[in-house]
Amino acid sequence: MRKVLILGLKLFLLAAVAGLALGLTNKVTYEPIQQQAILAAEAARKAVLPAASAFTEATAPEGLLDAYVAYDAAGVVVGKTGTIVTKGYGGEIEITVGVDVSGAVTGISVGGAGFAETAGLGARAKEQWFAEQFIGTASPIAIVKDGGTIDAITAATITSRAVTKAVDAATVALGSLTLPTEG
Repeated sequence: MRKVLILGLKLFLLAAVAGLALGLTNKVTYEPIQQQAILAAEAARKAVLPAASAFTEATAPEGLLDAYVAYDAAGVVVGKTGTIVTKGYGGEIEITVGVDVSGAVTGISVGGAGFAETAGLGARAKEQWFAEQFIGTASPIAIVKDGGTIDAITAATITSRAVTKAVDAATVALGSLTLPTEG
């Protein structure tokens, strides 16, 4: 009985030390991780709307995680950006979409912290050639297989459709976002 108590106490101490170490690690790394996420989101906004030099957060329309109004260096509105999450083949895909004032797509950024599409297949949605197809398009946006103009990724139709439908939904949602009046 005494051996069991000693063994139990050792196990408890080991678990307590491990728990404290994990808690301390989380406390130390939480803020830097959050800062990196903010910087990544800012970089994605700038990448999808290169004409912008400043972004102001707006109330996100239904379906978007966030929305921003983009301004050039002179303070003139040049477009809007928004982030949407969709379900791909391997899990959630976060997509940042930029549109100009006429509603045409200026760029997309595919990825997110939980991006887990199959390497060499669905993961190709992050490649530049795929994103470039969306530039200049406006809703409705669809892949060729569905009567649209976007070429799907070979052997990754689920991911291609998911990204394309999400970009289309984001352009529609951003279209409902009212731009501030200049004056």
